[in-house]
Amino acid sequence: MPENISIAAIGTSDSVILFNSIGVKTYVIVKVEEVDRIVFELYKSGCKIIYFDEEIYDNISDVIEKYAYQTYPILLPLPMKGTSKQVGLKKIKNNVEKAIGIDIF
Repeated sequence: MPENISIAAIGTSDSVILFNSIGVKTYVIVKVEEVDRIVFELYKSGCKIIYFDEEIYDNISDVIEKYAYQTYPILLPLPMKGTSKQVGLKKIKNNVEKAIGIDIF
């Protein structure tokens, strides 16, 4: 990946390709095992934000943990198939609870 990519989206369906229209580099994957390699390459190229299909995000806890203490890339889940698993809301809830010490939701 020699190009400079600031924002990327990774998904399992063609719906992720819609992000191309707004200048986001997209990757359609078949196997979740591909995510670690793609994220590492994006990290090396200086990518700042990586969006994931919620289904993928649920299955890449090892990748999320690997980059948890890095400033970049920021790894964010997005519902891409019309229905949401509330993964993003759960992540925000956990971060707020960790920051202030209590669950306010």
